[in-house]
Amino acid sequence: MILLRKQRENFGRWMLHKTLKKSSRSVEMKKLTDLKNVGIFFDASSEKCLKEVKAFIKELNGQNINTKAIGFFNAKEAEDNLISDRKLFFATLKDFSFFFLPKSEELKEFTQYETDALLVYSADDCFPATATIKLSKAKLKVGLSGKFDDALDLTFELANNAPEQLTEQIKRYL
Repeated sequence: MILLRKQRENFGRWMLHKTLKKSSRSVEMKKLTDLKNVGIFFDASSEKCLKEVKAFIKELNGQNINTKAIGFFNAKEAEDNLISDRKLFFATLKDFSFFFLPKSEELKEFTQYETDALLVYSADDCFPATATIKLSKAKLKVGLSGKFDDALDLTFELANNAPEQLTEQIKRYL
């Protein structure tokens, strides 16, 4: 249990809204084969999601598409002992400020880096994830319908929100 979480999130939402008012982002739709840089944000607490994202990163790298991924745990400590590298970073609540906005260098770099697309493999409705997605400077934001609709440009409504189905839809429609 995090002390005064609701109040901290509300102030964080206000700060996020103020930041987003000052920034602008252009939306560009591209085919998957035309993408050069892709960012992926996913729920790292889901084993299925982690496996699917790792396989998709490998596939994108095989097509010479540069990828950066953030695996998010909505906890102070990661459940597993996962190791971050240049392409895959695992974030916990310790990587966010007191008001749940991105604080660590990796998260700030991820949100400031202007990728061709941001793929969101998360259905977890928590403010730190929402803030990271909204602050991203990606030209196209793609993900599951429902939780992040106001932050995403292209959404897919899937029956069970399976990561495999989202990858299939991304390959088909991008």
